[in-house]
Amino acid sequence: MPTFEHTIEVEAPVDRVFQFGIDPENWRRTMPSLTDVEIVEETDDALLMNATYRLLGTSMDGKMEMRIAEPNKHTITTFESPGMTGELHYHYAATDSGTKVVQRADYEFGDSLIERVLEPVAKRYNERQFKHSLRTSKELVEAEATSVIEA
Repeated sequence: MPTFEHTIEVEAPVDRVFQFGIDPENWRRTMPSLTDVEIVEETDDALLMNATYRLLGTSMDGKMEMRIAEPNKHTITTFESPGMTGELHYHYAATDSGTKVVQRADYEFGDSLIERVLEPVAKRYNERQFKHSLRTSKELVEAEATSVIEA
């Protein structure tokens, strides 16, 4: 099971970083491989969604659920699609200069021959995508915080 973890510090308050992170529209802004997200159901602490990813040039449709485990501190997003399932955790903590975000992904590929053959390449691709998403989120949140201050 591939697992990876990335940490980044964002120069913005925890509540602003957390709100950015729980908005599926921002997921499409920060993750180029996520081509569509449709909210199917919304509750006070969870979103159920249909999503389409592009992985190595192939579109995969799947289901996602994003739960707020603890407001402004921890979210869990589970995903299930043919060939790949897993969880993505985000932990948020205040620092002297903003917010520390820790992203941890645990996922599995399917058992078919093609899925096993592609797994090493897909693992590297996914890790880069998630790391890039975290960096892009930081840039967008900080840019939006700066524009609010300047206005």
